[in-house]
Amino acid sequence: MGSGTIRVGGALGICSAIAAVPAYTAGSPEAAGDEQAYFDSASSLLTTNGAIPLLHLVFGLLFVAVLVSMLRSAAGPTGAVYAALIGGAVFVALTAAGLAAEVAVPAATLQFADATVVQYSQPFLGLAVWLYHYSHIGSAALIVATGYIVWRTAVLPKWSAALAVLAVPALLHTWIGLTGAYCVIAWMALTGLLMLAIPPVVRVESVGA
Repeated sequence: MGSGTIRVGGALGICSAIAAVPAYTAGSPEAAGDEQAYFDSASSLLTTNGAIPLLHLVFGLLFVAVLVSMLRSAAGPTGAVYAALIGGAVFVALTAAGLAAEVAVPAATLQFADATVVQYSQPFLGLAVWLYHYSHIGSAALIVATGYIVWRTAVLPKWSAALAVLAVPALLHTWIGLTGAYCVIAWMALTGLLMLAIPPVVRVESVGA
């Protein structure tokens, strides 16, 4: 694969990480009684947790595609490569589902001009939280598989395999939700930065030879 494609994939990873920040800073109520304050600004919530994260998902999907292709060029069709592919797909798909569940009530509030639907928000918010928890099983698989392949093939600087440690907070997302989420986007940004600065394609193709 061409070095230009890898650099574009790296840039997309950085952009995906940046696009996730507004949703993380907006947060979501996980304690009873917080819902009304959370939905008082439904329009801005729909932007930060609905519209902007679309970029996070699109860029993230393309980043994973380029990353997995690069890893396969280096390691061949190994189990670790498929683990990275499936992990990335699970992460993106369940994150998308979680975001959809989280913005369902504010979207209905704006679309139908009916603020009473806020009283039905708790099941949607509970569903969103657990979808996020499960999504980070995928992100952890992606991070660990990438770290293993980097350590084995040096397709990226070998020291960057240490970034696999960021899979631990991801796996602990149920208990340290926001911290785990920030660790995942930090991994995306750092891995994207390394891909952006990767040497020419000759090195990538020769590693797996």
